[in-house]
Amino acid sequence: MKSRSDSTIPSELPLPAGPAKTLRDFFWLLRAELFVLREEWFWYLLQASFVSLSYLAFLWFLIGPQAPSAAENLIVGSLVMSLSFAGMLSLGQHIGYLKELQAFDYYAALPLSKGAFVAALTTRGMLLSLPATLLIGFLAVVFFHVPFTGLSVLVLLLSAYAMAGFGAVIGFYSPTAQVASLLTQILQTVIIFFAPVYYPPSVLPEPLRLLAYLWPTTHSALALRGSLVGELDPGTLVTIAVLVLYCLVSLVLVPLRLDWRGRR
Repeated sequence: MKSRSDSTIPSELPLPAGPAKTLRDFFWLLRAELFVLREEWFWYLLQASFVSLSYLAFLWFLIGPQAPSAAENLIVGSLVMSLSFAGMLSLGQHIGYLKELQAFDYYAALPLSKGAFVAALTTRGMLLSLPATLLIGFLAVVFFHVPFTGLSVLVLLLSAYAMAGFGAVIGFYSPTAQVASLLTQILQTVIIFFAPVYYPPSVLPEPLRLLAYLWPTTHSALALRGSLVGELDPGTLVTIAVLVLYCLVSLVLVPLRLDWRGRR
């Protein structure tokens, strides 16, 4: 005779803590983030693409005809701008908004890994930055004949994650959504226009040049310029390593700061 207690045994036991559970948490959290974007994704992509393309067109009209050799710097700058706008600025404001609504109370009730949650948010920022980046890359190849390599693609992906991680750090470390919004807008200006993004590092005064090495945009632009040459020199390897470090640091610092049940 079959015991009645057999029917009460769950058909699927929860996964124990470990890599498998973290990956599953990451998958479902990323799916939830993308589901939230189902009605707003078009405007995110339009804004990111419009800003980057506008700067590219403006600077090309301004200096392009007089200095055709500046095309590579303009393309690199526009690519970094698109990555920073969609990854750093938008994600930092989004996380600040979630904190203001105390939306993390919902996640606190679930057996989720904080690392998986942060990774899902940074992946969201990375994915939002890719369409504008691909559009600028297409224009660079067709109209400016800029040679992209496999290394360039790797640098773009690492840069997208580094920018998103930078935005996540700002969003989680900001006390309110208003502060997160103001900080991301101020830093967006600083890390784009006061860093060697649209121009080589030699243009900057020494103090600004040293400060610029703190920003992920600097290393993204330097790595992109090195990848376009097609030679993996030591300088390019160092900048790629710094981008990887930015990605790892964001996945370590943010979970330490993340307070599920508070606005801090």
